[in-house]
Amino acid sequence: MASPLRLKKWAVALVGAAATCALGLSPVPGGTAGAVTFPPPTTSYYERSANVKTLFAQGKLAGKSGAEGIVILDFGRPASNGLSLGTLSYSGAFIPFTSIAAGVESYVRGYYLSAPRYTSLDVAMGTNDSCGTGQPCGTAPACGCPDEPSDFYAWGQQLAWTVLEVGYWSRQLRALGPYTDDVRVVGADDAEPGYDPGYENTYDVLAGYASVVRGTFPAMVDYGSADAYFWDEAQLLQVAYGFPPDVPMPQIYYSWQAQQWGALLNYARAHRGVSMRIFGVLTTGAGTNDPTTAYADMLGALAEVTTQARIPWLSTIHR
Repeated sequence: MASPLRLKKWAVALVGAAATCALGLSPVPGGTAGAVTFPPPTTSYYERSANVKTLFAQGKLAGKSGAEGIVILDFGRPASNGLSLGTLSYSGAFIPFTSIAAGVESYVRGYYLSAPRYTSLDVAMGTNDSCGTGQPCGTAPACGCPDEPSDFYAWGQQLAWTVLEVGYWSRQLRALGPYTDDVRVVGADDAEPGYDPGYENTYDVLAGYASVVRGTFPAMVDYGSADAYFWDEAQLLQVAYGFPPDVPMPQIYYSWQAQQWGALLNYARAHRGVSMRIFGVLTTGAGTNDPTTAYADMLGALAEVTTQARIPWLSTIHR
């Protein structure tokens, strides 16, 4: 059932920039590509399962490399098995939220045990908006898919509760360790217009998440695209910056994607009076941009519209 908030979409204030302080973003060491200084890229993952040993190894590797900034653990699209809510992973297996929580906790534990002292990392519990209204889906005639949740608003709420619970667990682990590092758990959504042309499921997940968080933290990181083929500019801006927890981390797999985000930045400023801040850049091995090129492309798009001179996060996502 769609949330009644959906009828008042722009009653939500554009306050994403306030999340800067709530996230506690701290400078991370930078490398240099020409005149551009960029943070060392972290490794994010499209997860095929929530296997605790696999996630522990990923966290341990991140710790040993001294990773700082953000990592995204994408567990797949919203799903239900009829008994519980969770995701459909990239292996096609259903993962309940209880297993996702255990997997993320294992990642955090691996990071704490192996990271250098005084490092800082945001671990994002990720999903995506595939299987949306009107979108073809595999052999099914159209999405909705049979294993999607009946209520995406409630699903977004459950995601938020899971993020909050794991975040509390992480803070307790840090205190009891005791560890000098700081790991924060946040939410994330690979929101792409082409996968939810009706702009229903995506909106409801974000609205549900925001209704539980009731503020700017834990953040909801938009690591999707800004192609204006299915959603209008107001909808794109709402996904990236419209709800209090929302912060944008554009996927810049190709240079033209930075241009699309630049157009959205211009729209935000010219038509909404909002100077939107970009929090990160995401790349993938399947694109044509390497991390430094993607980062420079996004900075170039920013320079045409805003005074932002640095982007805190840089990550590459792998299968």
